[in-house]
Amino acid sequence: MKRYLFLLIIIPFLTSCGAGGGGGGIVGGSGDNNTSNKTNPVCSSTSHSAKIKIKEDGLYKITYLDLYNACVDLSGADLATLKMTNQGEEIAIDVVDDNHNSRFDEGDSIEFYGKAIPRGDNRFRFTETNVYWLSAEKGSRERIKEISSSSTVAQGPSSFLKVLHMEEDTWYEQKNYPEITSANDVREHWFWGEVFYTPGIAGKEKGYYIRDYIFSTPNLDKTGPTASLKLRLQSVSGSHHIKGYVNGKLVVDRSEQTWVGQETLELDVSYPASYLNNGLNLFRLESAGDTPSGIYEVFYLDWFEIGYDHTYQVEDDMLEFRGEGLIGLSNFTSNDMSVYEISDPANIKKIIPVKIESALSGYKALFSTPQSAESRLFALTETNKKSPFAIEAYTLADIRSRDADYLIITSGDFSSAITPLADYRGDQGYKVLTVTVRDIYDEFSKGIETPQAIKDFLSYAYNHWSTKPRFVLLVGDATVDYKDVSGYGRDYGVKSYVPAYLYNYFGLGEVPSDNWFADVSGDVLPEMNIGRIPAKSPADVTAVVDKIISHETGLPKSNKVTLVSDYSTVSGTLFETLSDSIAAIIPADYPVSKLYQRVYPNPTDFRAEIISAINSDPLIVNYTGHGSVVGWTNEDVFSSEDMVYLTNKGYPFVVALNCLNGYFVLPNEGVDQGGVKQYPSIGETFLLASGKGAVAVLAASSIGYPSEHDPLAQALYNIVFNQDVTLGEAVTMAKEAAYKKGKITEDIVETFIFFGDPVTKLK
Repeated sequence: MKRYLFLLIIIPFLTSCGAGGGGGGIVGGSGDNNTSNKTNPVCSSTSHSAKIKIKEDGLYKITYLDLYNACVDLSGADLATLKMTNQGEEIAIDVVDDNHNSRFDEGDSIEFYGKAIPRGDNRFRFTETNVYWLSAEKGSRERIKEISSSSTVAQGPSSFLKVLHMEEDTWYEQKNYPEITSANDVREHWFWGEVFYTPGIAGKEKGYYIRDYIFSTPNLDKTGPTASLKLRLQSVSGSHHIKGYVNGKLVVDRSEQTWVGQETLELDVSYPASYLNNGLNLFRLESAGDTPSGIYEVFYLDWFEIGYDHTYQVEDDMLEFRGEGLIGLSNFTSNDMSVYEISDPANIKKIIPVKIESALSGYKALFSTPQSAESRLFALTETNKKSPFAIEAYTLADIRSRDADYLIITSGDFSSAITPLADYRGDQGYKVLTVTVRDIYDEFSKGIETPQAIKDFLSYAYNHWSTKPRFVLLVGDATVDYKDVSGYGRDYGVKSYVPAYLYNYFGLGEVPSDNWFADVSGDVLPEMNIGRIPAKSPADVTAVVDKIISHETGLPKSNKVTLVSDYSTVSGTLFETLSDSIAAIIPADYPVSKLYQRVYPNPTDFRAEIISAINSDPLIVNYTGHGSVVGWTNEDVFSSEDMVYLTNKGYPFVVALNCLNGYFVLPNEGVDQGGVKQYPSIGETFLLASGKGAVAVLAASSIGYPSEHDPLAQALYNIVFNQDVTLGEAVTMAKEAAYKKGKITEDIVETFIFFGDPVTKLK
């Protein structure tokens, strides 16, 4: 798989049965006593419900053995009770009783039509995997009905309109095009490759401004008068002249002065069907580069569609198509085929052909559609029935019925590693509940993996539990590459273990926000104190947990405060002024050390002083100034890469009043790209450093300005030094105080992220 360098885009901008879909126990008794009815001995436990995951549309077949191997025990269930749901709605299934005993046992199978999460669904951004639930439950269960064909209906046309949608999400763009007018605006952020540039500007290779795309139009009906091309383009800047060719023939020649700036353009053109080949074709898209915009003619390709007339012939024994009346579908290699009407995917119908004919070219099914209007249809041979991506035994965790004042939400990968912290907080008197994101997805989004499920769970807990959650700890890293398009999740462990919500920040684009999860009332301010350990491994979790417990129980008290401040010819002493204002509110019994860059014009000396100051074990380290994702100052004088030089054994609370230090969703953290290692954000690096670094970090995932950072810092330090509260409470209270006074905006509330355990107290 090709891996695209996402950083080129980012860095420049420095339940109940119904809820989970499962069911109760086996209904209808144990059936006969053959060996197929025994529990799989390799399973430590079994369930009477199955969670079935699919990633593609198609007709699926699940056998008794599939379920047996997945530790799902439906042995001997009355076949009439088998029930399948999707998104809380029952769908029709076909149950094949191999030995005709009306019990589910060896040789039996279940068939259903499944659909992946489609484009256009707001959950597609996070996953394409849809989840179906199988159980046994008394009642009138839905079954796929068989419909007989009629040979007396009118003959249908010889071909149908086939629309081939071509789209690949291979390039992530952080910015919003067009720019947002509200943080809730939805924009496309995934495109098909890099931007198209003006010829000769970005490089001499034609791939910068001319790209070729292969597509196939088998069983083409060339007697149709025309074919069509539709495409969607996203402008980044400039005006544009684009040309499009199908098999070398010009079909698009558009010089559009009105398509400028950051607007989208959708074109729909027709051309002779004779331009297409009966098989492989080539679409060429070209940026001509002869507009007044010159070097600023930049745009993305989002997708294109080819519309053409397709004959009623299957491709590799399978075809999804449309039709009306009497249809002859040919080119099957086997007479063991089925035809389904799928206009309603939850209630498909099986069509019994009038007849199946044999010919030199293969087999042909003659059938009629079940309604007078055009139907959506699907035909395939037995060998083309799909197997699910995964089948899992499911037992309801029933997290709705629990309650706690301290919630830990973790990836299952880290459940064991976070247990010492859960036990430690429990011993302190907190009512602790640890739940996995999988249980949250199952009970609050019917198995679909989306950040919204976490928010819905927290909202439910806050509004319904007798003990309201006060603290929430998210345990697991996240990435903008939710679906691992890059492959870095597979190869480097950079995954959305606990996903982040991506907040739309004006002028910058998508940035992570954890505050959004805890804002259950919708007024921006969080109702719970939330923090995150952005771990990629159990070792990361253990490193942070050890530091938290050590900080609170085993370390001598430190009272030193280190203030680090940036300086530049543009900002002058602005950042020093902010540091001085912080120093003014720190009590006298907390010695303050000021490290101002103006005093250290040599970056090497400034870096050495910062490292030395942190290694002296201060209680708080505050930085004010410019920043990037990985570093402090415009030159990254101190960065994630420098964490290796720390030796501190007292773990400070680090506050970064700058830009982007909390942007923890980079998709290529730790990846070697062109001989250069890509480092995580400095905020998470501080926290995850084993045996050194910080016990907690507050940092922004977005850009920001001293005029916004100053009131937040003033509120924060007044609370930290004058009230007996946890760090999580101090951050929440500071956001609330500054926001309600109109000192900070929604952007600041949403994008300042607390890394660490919100129950941590400074010692």
